[in-house]
Amino acid sequence: MGRGMGPQLHIWIPILLVPVTFTVGLLAYLALFPEIERKPSTETSTETGLPKEQRSLEAVMRVLRDDEKKVLELLITAGGTMLQRDIARKTGFSRVKTHRILYRLSTRGIVTAKKYYNTYQITIADWLLR
Repeated sequence: MGRGMGPQLHIWIPILLVPVTFTVGLLAYLALFPEIERKPSTETSTETGLPKEQRSLEAVMRVLRDDEKKVLELLITAGGTMLQRDIARKTGFSRVKTHRILYRLSTRGIVTAKKYYNTYQITIADWLLR
């Protein structure tokens, strides 16, 4: 009778031990690493005085080429939207160069282009102006 209980006891030990170990580990994790709630901050940058939301524009401007910066600054002063032909005219770039600059900016998600008669309406991406 004693021999029959031995193998059955070895089967129940892992079956009970695994869930208990998992539960204790989970409770320890939750106690050591509680969820931290972060509220959106409206603090301003000490260097620029801009809200944190506009820091993305600063970061983008730092990595752009000079001709891309010129186009983006022109778009910003125009309110965020311009026609491609007007961008070419005001920057002094050729139509081809303007197209290439806008193509690079659009592939990065900085501007969007929407067909507008025989040109394109270029708009700065929403995430950049928030």
